Amino acid sequence: MNATTAQIPARNNRWYVFSLLLFPLGLLYIWRLPTSIFIKIAYTVLAPPLFLYLTLLILSVALPPLDLTVGNRQDRTLYNPSGNYAVTFLKTGKETGGAYEEILVELEAGGGNGWHYHTTFDEQFTVIEGQVEIGLNGEAIYLEKGQTVTARKSEEHYFHNPTSGKSNLLVKTIPARGLEKTIRIGYGLENDGLMQEDMTENPWHMALLLGYSETYFGGIPAVVQAPVVNGLARLAQWLGHDKDLKKYFM
Repeated sequence: MNATTAQIPARNNRWYVFSLLLFPLGLLYIWRLPTSIFIKIAYTVLAPPLFLYLTLLILSVALPPLDLTVGNRQDRTLYNPSGNYAVTFLKTGKETGGAYEEILVELEAGGGNGWHYHTTFDEQFTVIEGQVEIGLNGEAIYLEKGQTVTARKSEEHYFHNPTSGKSNLLVKTIPARGLEKTIRIGYGLENDGLMQEDMTENPWHMALLLGYSETYFGGIPAVVQAPVVNGLARLAQWLGHDKDLKKYFM
């Protein structure tokens, strides 16, 4: 047994390990130990993000699941000013019993979105009019009228109109999840001036938007993003921030 370990009583070993998992307590504990200064600094720097990640992981399991319910809305067409396109809900998840959603996307010249992925549904893209560029797993695919491609669960993708004219795209999500709720809230906030450069003014609202549709940013594994997004989204719902957004989806 080395000298450092000898100075930690055996009966306190379990408490020692447990305290290191509770960052504020662990920080106090480790700086009182006669251990290397490099270990102390490493713990001080690395423990906070790990502690936050573990906390959000617990919240993503312990708190109630997100409510994906959308009311009986009469407005079917919504406009996304930043993406330069409009969407029309042809079939909602409520109408298909959760089997799928169908959305018509009318893309103006240069309209589209950025790299992202979903973990709980496939997204099928079919060009109805014009030409559409579909990004899929790092590659650009150019679809003409009548052509279809599918982004499977966890496959990174985007859509974009590379032409100088209008293009129409039919998007089918299988199964239906919370995409309609995310679209309604996100576009509503943007049209009300409460969302700039794809970020909401209220961070809790952003967590809910990402959580409802289980949308994750490209380039970062779901194992890293999912606990953070889901934990924050469930916490936001538990704190009642979803009530601020009720007018957009009920």
